[in-house]
Amino acid sequence: MLTPTDIENKVFKKVKFNGYDIDDVEDYLEKIIVDYEKLFKENLEMKDKVDNLQESVSYYKSIELGIDQTVGNAQMEADTIKEEATNMADKIKKDAMKEVAEYRKKEEEKVLGQLDDIKKQIMAKEVELEEVKKQMQIYKVKTIAMLEAQIKILKED
Repeated sequence: MLTPTDIENKVFKKVKFNGYDIDDVEDYLEKIIVDYEKLFKENLEMKDKVDNLQESVSYYKSIELGIDQTVGNAQMEADTIKEEATNMADKIKKDAMKEVAEYRKKEEEKVLGQLDDIKKQIMAKEVELEEVKKQMQIYKVKTIAMLEAQIKILKED
């Protein structure tokens, strides 16, 4: 392939009357045309590749945006679940305390039996709350792992 320096330094054979050999000039121009056609085609191919890569980048950016939205939604859902579980536990505790106060007024012996049942319910709900918290932590870890895997895939591409 001819370089710009080759073109600049090309010396044509002179013929009679200080002119150039037409065949020599035409041969040289043919070489230039062939080389520049190759360059033009390569340039078009490169532009196509760049366009394809830009489309890929856009695609992966849209995936990243979707992942970000998923993470945001998951965090909001986790916060909601946590808040609901806390409210539920608070309500259960308040309800249990109210029941204890009402039954104590009516019947001391009956209240003592029911108090044991209520404490068991509270403990069961607290166990449930702890389980929900554990599940939430597992969900967060899995989500983070998934996102890290997605990020790794994006970085590899």
